[in-house]
Amino acid sequence: MAIELFVEPRKVYSWDEFIGVKPPFSIALDGLVSGPTKRDIKGPYANFDHHSEVDRLATRSTSEQVHMEINMGLFEAFRKEGKPQANIYVNDPDEDTCLAFWLLNNHEQVIGHATPSINRLVYCEDRLDCTAGAYPFGDTEMRREMAWMFEPYNRARFENQLHSLDSSGMKNIIESVNARITTHTLGRGEAIPLEGNYQRIGEGKDWVMVRETGPASRLAMYNDGIRAYAALVSEKGDGSFVYVLGRKSVWIPFDIPRLYECLNEAEGELATKGNRWSGSDTIGGSPRQTGSKIKPENLQRIINNFLS
Repeated sequence: MAIELFVEPRKVYSWDEFIGVKPPFSIALDGLVSGPTKRDIKGPYANFDHHSEVDRLATRSTSEQVHMEINMGLFEAFRKEGKPQANIYVNDPDEDTCLAFWLLNNHEQVIGHATPSINRLVYCEDRLDCTAGAYPFGDTEMRREMAWMFEPYNRARFENQLHSLDSSGMKNIIESVNARITTHTLGRGEAIPLEGNYQRIGEGKDWVMVRETGPASRLAMYNDGIRAYAALVSEKGDGSFVYVLGRKSVWIPFDIPRLYECLNEAEGELATKGNRWSGSDTIGGSPRQTGSKIKPENLQRIINNFLS
């Protein structure tokens, strides 16, 4: 079996660029290609994503897509000389990416839904990821188990390390998370408390600006009745900022797709085809490669003017 992982931090391709520069048997995961899921059986090539140009709530998470594709014959096409073959490309080590890679790298355990603990994990990750943490799970035990599995990623995220990690650093996170997922599937995983709250740093009509402090921050926001937000994730050393825009569902009147257009106009020349405010209709964020030049107080003003 030859399943290889390639990490290109914060890099974004179009579909045509990806299949033009990557070798056959290449798969892009969770935002490396800006655009909806696509396949090219002649390569073969594939892009599995649920961020850009999609109805987020109606589109399965990257890991759920991979889980289904494996069961529907993915490795009948991604096979060379009778053996599974895939070059997996990612640009970030988040939960969905880590689980999707684990599923591809351990696809024998996925076929036929043979392992109940994997099926349950994929189901829960899918609901949480496609709703950006808003899905009302009553199963807090499973969420605490997931918090332990994904702790290496969340530690880096909330210690403000992600924006400076190189390929090796991101790969180490993915490998650490994958080792914990394996331990979980063997029945030896752990569980940790759901930690994290949020700090209000601004607001407007029916939305707030926050600074998240841990992986359970959005759960705390939704429990407090917040339905739309702009979150300051981190401030980079060069004076730029990393933001997330979110709303609990498409039924909340906080028009994120139109906000992207407004904010890209505010960024000016910084916003390019592969580096711009983007995402789905319920969650997205600032340009991946450079972050945003917009200061928090100016972001609040722009959003309030947009909503007025």
